Amino acid sequence: MALALYDSEYGFYIKGPGIGTRRGTFNTNAMFPAFAFALTRAIQHAEGLVGEPLRIMEFGGGTGELASNLRSFLSTPHEYVIVDISPGFRTQQTGRGFQAIDSVDSLPPAPTFAFGNEVLDALPVHRVMGDGFGELLEFFVAIDGKGEFFEQPDIPSTPLLAERLRSEGIILGRGHIAEICLDLDEFMEKMARPIARGYLALIDYGEEASSLYSYSRRNGTLRSFRSQQEVFNPFEWVGDQDLTADVDFTALKRAATKAGLQSTGCLQQGTWLTNLGIQDYRKVVEDIRSAEEEIFFLTNPARLGSTFDVALFKTEGIPDGCSLHLR
Repeated sequence: MALALYDSEYGFYIKGPGIGTRRGTFNTNAMFPAFAFALTRAIQHAEGLVGEPLRIMEFGGGTGELASNLRSFLSTPHEYVIVDISPGFRTQQTGRGFQAIDSVDSLPPAPTFAFGNEVLDALPVHRVMGDGFGELLEFFVAIDGKGEFFEQPDIPSTPLLAERLRSEGIILGRGHIAEICLDLDEFMEKMARPIARGYLALIDYGEEASSLYSYSRRNGTLRSFRSQQEVFNPFEWVGDQDLTADVDFTALKRAATKAGLQSTGCLQQGTWLTNLGIQDYRKVVEDIRSAEEEIFFLTNPARLGSTFDVALFKTEGIPDGCSLHLR
């Protein structure tokens, strides 16, 4: 999965296809100006709580469409930094007038509002299965006599996989397949490092470990998408399709705590956007009907309103009400 998504030459995200656009791989929050409007409200609320202007830091900025929309709703200029591993995307982001970097290592700590929209679900995962005797098998990628990829179970590559499930009280039954992301700790540490004081919002799909690894999800959550269609074979169109898996929010919160952040809650996207006052978006655009369609799509539980959850974190010593109860 890491190679398919992030190989330096052939990786899906490195090549930078039209992700996040109407011609791209899938529908996403980033394509709706109303989403950027609501994010602006979150930033303004955070600045009121912290008592000073905040640098905006976006992880995985894609084409820069979301950043451009967000900037258009800001009443004052802000430092806006996009962290993106794709050279192609960084070129597009720079062309839109943003500072685009491939790593947070060059960023000094500063008061910051950071966010990532559908970033965590693209972190590589290990795919495992219960063996019926309380142990795990891990699926590896092998090649058959015809040169085709296939999954081959074997002894896990690292004891950290079993340790993660054990720490969450999870036991996989015989044939129960699941995905485990071991990159969360390092990723959250990197996200937290430049935030001297401020907040972090992560918008993604996932569940707490008890639900994510329940028997009702016994086939796991790994999925592939190409041209806004689900592809049911991760070994087709390798490098030209997205691979994604639901986020373990239990592991995410632990990783955040380890990185020095404090969780301020997790709620459905529709509720969060409504609390931020997304309905007011209708007041700042001329096309009221289009605005209402965007708001409906982003907040309705039958659409994206329940598809995504928003996990909110903060640094120590500042209020924890960032955008949870704002109205």
